[in-house]
Amino acid sequence: MKNKITMKNSDSFITGKRTTRFWLFYYVGLLLLSVGSAMLKKYNQVGNAFDPTALVVFFVIFFLGATGGHLSIFMIRKAAAYDHKLLSKRILPALIFYYIALFLLANFAVSLGVFGWFLCTGKDLSGFFPQLFRNELPYANVSLFKWVLFFTLVLFYILWQKSARREQSLIEANLKYRYNTLKSQLNPHFLFNSLNTLSEMVYTDAKKADNYIQKLSHIYRYILENDETDFVPLTDELMFVEEYFALQKERDNGKISLNIDVQNPHLYKIIPVSLQLLTENALKHNSMSEESPLTINIFGNDDMIVVSNVLQRKNVVESPTRTGLSNLNERVKLIMNRELIVTEENKQFIVKIPVIKI
Repeated sequence: MKNKITMKNSDSFITGKRTTRFWLFYYVGLLLLSVGSAMLKKYNQVGNAFDPTALVVFFVIFFLGATGGHLSIFMIRKAAAYDHKLLSKRILPALIFYYIALFLLANFAVSLGVFGWFLCTGKDLSGFFPQLFRNELPYANVSLFKWVLFFTLVLFYILWQKSARREQSLIEANLKYRYNTLKSQLNPHFLFNSLNTLSEMVYTDAKKADNYIQKLSHIYRYILENDETDFVPLTDELMFVEEYFALQKERDNGKISLNIDVQNPHLYKIIPVSLQLLTENALKHNSMSEESPLTINIFGNDDMIVVSNVLQRKNVVESPTRTGLSNLNERVKLIMNRELIVTEENKQFIVKIPVIKI
């Protein structure tokens, strides 16, 4: 049985009921605009706003407005995930694509419209292509250029504004995460239990107590030094997890074990304190005993590091929420624009976190 826990980004241009309302108003407005423009054009041309060929003009305007509208929204939604730096790199190719797509759509619509006009008026189709290329397309493309220039400025402004708002929200979320990291990354229970263990060692084995203090100081130094860092070498993170786990074993020796099998860790970087959080999560939510020890496995899988353990859920959990995983997932999205993969499969709890090559 496989149960996948989905963590998706809900940010989008328009969602849910807003999507329906948006397109409803858009098509009603486009319909009115197309009808009004077609009638006005025919009135100016032949003095009859209800001339049958007005349907041809209506079709051209409506078709171009509908396809162009969807194309514009598509580009806005795609660009919504980009920050200023990435948007600056991709805005020019995106606008070139936008121009070409609109040009092809407009020429296709005008060609169909002129063909329909020939059919409606009973004109000789032999004059279709001369009429199309000499008169209709040049006039249409000049008009299109003016409209596209206007909509390009509007589209560029929307993209830039959404990018700026998103970047600001990411900065605020990042600052909030870093603030919460120092408060809760290593929970107070860990420090309390560590000090209790240390107080017992001081009287029984001074050398062992000194070694314990060194490891404990290394752990908190690592957190403080990397509080403003997005990535650390994977080798450093693995050493940090080993030191953290060694302190846990001083209290729960024989009840827990850690297996690490990562090939070439020096070639990768990872978000700091992430593997420790996943290890702590496993210790926090699972029962352990000498008869049924808890084993945590950390290994590499393509561009992911996998942390897994056999599910041995406690009857009473310290905190039943997935706050730790949610916070880490937000961190991964902020920095890497990717997400954790969290699954329960064959009585195994598995978390995959992405890494990057150096």
